Amino acid sequence: MKKKAKAITAISLLILAAPILAEEMEYGAVEVQTDLVSNYIWRGQDVMALYARQNGEQYGANTGAWTFQPSVTWIAPTGGFFVNLWGSFALEGREDVDTDQRIQTGPDQAFVGNSNWFDPALSTAIANAGPNANTAPISAYTSLPGMYPETNGTRRVDELDVTIGYEMDSTIGVIGFGLIHYAYSSPLVKSDYGNLNGYYGNEAYITFSPAILRELTFSYYSELTNIWQYIQLGYADSYGINDSLSIDYGLSAAYSIYNQVHGMNDLSANLGASMSMGQGTFSVSYNMSYRPELKLYEWLYDADAYNNLPMWVDGGSTGFDGRVSDPSRTQGIVNDYINNTVTTQIQNQTGNTNYTYTPRMEIPRFVHYVKFSYTYLIE
Repeated sequence: MKKKAKAITAISLLILAAPILAEEMEYGAVEVQTDLVSNYIWRGQDVMALYARQNGEQYGANTGAWTFQPSVTWIAPTGGFFVNLWGSFALEGREDVDTDQRIQTGPDQAFVGNSNWFDPALSTAIANAGPNANTAPISAYTSLPGMYPETNGTRRVDELDVTIGYEMDSTIGVIGFGLIHYAYSSPLVKSDYGNLNGYYGNEAYITFSPAILRELTFSYYSELTNIWQYIQLGYADSYGINDSLSIDYGLSAAYSIYNQVHGMNDLSANLGASMSMGQGTFSVSYNMSYRPELKLYEWLYDADAYNNLPMWVDGGSTGFDGRVSDPSRTQGIVNDYINNTVTTQIQNQTGNTNYTYTPRMEIPRFVHYVKFSYTYLIE
């Protein structure tokens, strides 16, 4: 959810102008913003990573989908209190796609036969059962075997968030606090995303910008369900070229604390330009994040367990190694045949029947995107 920072900026300006606008803002002010981004990156997380899986590509610095992110913020007449509604809707790859190209027992379910278009074990079982064997009713099956798409459509991460917050200016600086509710935007997308079980959750936050350096902001976020924390120190400023044009830039560093792992989450930067046009502002920016500790992003991809076991013995991986399955080498009939062949050879040579070969890649350390934005303030 990226809108809150912009909303706080607008609120700060309105707080300073509150005495002048008191009569004009009888019903408050409304800020409308529309963003178009080349990828949805949030706190260093590539939310659109499933688009690379859908296309059978390696995860990259910008392999996500173009996304539309509208926002509406109501600011109370007195300044301070605000309510924000923020959305994110993918513009590419919205529908589920069949990437494994195999006959399955259902969407994302087991293959019918490990390396054949039929299941010989099932054929043998039917032959041995004979005509008098008891059979299960049709209603016992969730679906019939067929070619099913995987749950990889980008609409599954469409998002609709609500923020209720308050900000006040004091002698020591600007203090803000509030609650954020993160949620998927339709019943279709209530499926698992990482290990969040179909929802983003609820988060409390507090921010502080010291009076001596208002461009510097300390932010603390705490997820109320899993008690995860995200702690950020950021600096953002603008350099005015003339009355309507400015150069905008920002830097931030963040630390995350999850259930089983913690560390430096991301080092992020942005550089852009803004042009004011009456009550509206158009801006374009380039944004990037460096992810120092890849273990913090494992859950977005394979959700490998965080342990110190030698999982490589069986061809596995842990949440600490920063390596995940490579979509370009694990999906489709050809890749399935190659991987099964390698698995069989290694099992035969080592005698380890638990071994499964899975081509892996390192999680990208850099992610970046371009954002086009238009903001309009209605007073």
